[in-house]
Amino acid sequence: MAAVTFALLRPLGLALLLLCAPAWSDNRASTSGSSGSSGPGGGMTRPMGLPSTVSTPWPGNRTTPGNASSSGSGKDATRMDDAARDAARDAAKEAAKEAAKDAAKDNLPGRSGRDDPGRREGDERGGATPARPGGDGPDGRWQRGERLVRSQPLVYERDPIGAPVLRAEITLLLPPDAELPAGLARRGFIAVREAVVLGRRLVVLRTPADLTLPMAVDLGRRLAPEAEIDFNHVLLGSGRPAPSAPARGPAGLPVASTPAPPAAADAVHVGLIDEALPPGGEPALPAEVRPVGRRCAPPARPEGHGMAVATVLARSVRDAGRRPVLHAADIGCGQGAVDAIAAALQAMDAERVPVVNVSAVGPYNRVMAAVVAAFLARGHLLVAAVGNDGPAAPPLYPAAYPGVVGVTAVDRQGRVLVEAGRGEHVAFAAPGVVELPAPDGSPRSWRGTSLAAPVVAAALALRLPAPDVAAAPRAVEQLARLATDAGEPGRDRVYGHGVVGLAPTALAAAH
Repeated sequence: MAAVTFALLRPLGLALLLLCAPAWSDNRASTSGSSGSSGPGGGMTRPMGLPSTVSTPWPGNRTTPGNASSSGSGKDATRMDDAARDAARDAAKEAAKEAAKDAAKDNLPGRSGRDDPGRREGDERGGATPARPGGDGPDGRWQRGERLVRSQPLVYERDPIGAPVLRAEITLLLPPDAELPAGLARRGFIAVREAVVLGRRLVVLRTPADLTLPMAVDLGRRLAPEAEIDFNHVLLGSGRPAPSAPARGPAGLPVASTPAPPAAADAVHVGLIDEALPPGGEPALPAEVRPVGRRCAPPARPEGHGMAVATVLARSVRDAGRRPVLHAADIGCGQGAVDAIAAALQAMDAERVPVVNVSAVGPYNRVMAAVVAAFLARGHLLVAAVGNDGPAAPPLYPAAYPGVVGVTAVDRQGRVLVEAGRGEHVAFAAPGVVELPAPDGSPRSWRGTSLAAPVVAAALALRLPAPDVAAAPRAVEQLARLATDAGEPGRDRVYGHGVVGLAPTALAAAH
């Protein structure tokens, strides 16, 4: 009889246990979430394997779903947890929309604040970096760098501050007669490219597979202390397309009104280091184009950055009644990395191009700094955009290297662009909002310091016909005297010596 009774009660007990399990679990979760501390799980360790409780607060209420569900069934608790997650998700979406609207009103792209490469860059330089307008928007430098690394992870990676670099490569600059240290080869470094650049030996090394890139740089510097060694950083353009506006040129003139110079006008030679011009783009430029260095296969869908900069450069020379000759170096073959830009500067020196424009930016790089110093020491002028990471951003390079002419951007009224960089390295300001013809002939607006730098490069090329160590600084001094002062009297961190390429009457209203 007892055996029969037990056999009948056993299934009933199992059923009761299954019914009570959800409520026991909910009550246990509620207790662990509210005892011992005001925070989730305070003072109590959660057993391994048990899920953590939902701690997202209800909108407008400080009660957590875990506490609210302690008196209900497991099914009710599940519905409440789902409702809490849905409400929190909806609230987060609404907050993101409101933040985006506020950022758009001020022309300041929103920031998540999580894993911010700009802050890492500031920390690397010894201080935190505040928010940078233009650096983190959809077309900002960091976002474009992120897309570059994600789209081609086998080609690119990031350095410790988040800047894009060529994967598993470091650059090494040696004296011309120096041999590659044998210790590098023994440790597994392999030379993959080599060139003579401005009297120095530039070698690109493939790093050992067992080393991260930062470890490889540190080891290389220990094994070759006589060399300059750094990452193979990739420079990114500092201009972007903007919503179209009434078509007006760099100095507030209609796009089509730039007169052609006389056929016998003296040629002005100026260099351009940028992306490849689009197929068929060279004949459309109002200038003679002379390719410099290695030519690359044109991209299927060029961004148009190189064409936009080349057009502003050519028109600025033509506006002065001179005939522009552009020496264009395509750095697309080298992915815009340090060794490609160094090779372009070597080619410009070989062609004796007096003034060279670079509308691209990146972090400080030891090898690039040494190459730029050697280029300037031969009497050239290098003009570079200061970047669009905003007024609080750290200096960007090559604009911030000593001796380089850094250029910021202003609008048609002479007001500095909100995203334009500022600092002691700013030498001049120039119009950075221009309308240029798109491939289909329609007007397309561009914005950024990339479009301002060629205005200054053209003005300096008019004053420096050939590389000259003594004449190069005099050309800069002459342009500084002619620039229209803006902002604080004299040279300042916002406008440098003043604005070039904009009529003083346009500046008067804004200043």
